[in-house]
Amino acid sequence: MMEIFRILDEMEMFLKQSKKVPFTGGQRLVDIDRFLDRVDRIRAVLPEELEASRILLAEKQDIIAGAQMEADQYFEESTSMVDRLIDDNEIARRAQTRAEQIITEAQEVARRNKRDADEYADGVLTHVQLVLQKGLDAVIMGKDELRRADEENDY
Repeated sequence: MMEIFRILDEMEMFLKQSKKVPFTGGQRLVDIDRFLDRVDRIRAVLPEELEASRILLAEKQDIIAGAQMEADQYFEESTSMVDRLIDDNEIARRAQTRAEQIITEAQEVARRNKRDADEYADGVLTHVQLVLQKGLDAVIMGKDELRRADEENDY
């Protein structure tokens, strides 16, 4: 992630340090090869960033699966406990109440774990989206700059 930011910073500095063309309203001369080299470097780094995102999504799924397994285990334990304690006396009624509490707690734990995993994945994906958008914006700006330079050279 940091590599893309570093390359984008280089591109920004490169554009800011390029020489201004007199009488053009602030347009600048850009070394196309140097600029395109940076674009190629971004393209090379993006698959690594996307793989990192894929790994984070897999981790999220593992967290959710673990939470579901834990909830299922709580449910099975509660059901087993209820089956053993079914009786018409006070002990059976208390066991039933406790089993329902355990099931409720297990469901709440599963919901919290899933929500936390979703929030974590959303944050990571939002960050990746911002990085990719910045890279795309830089590429578009570079292409526009090149197009303007070509149009000026055609006249």
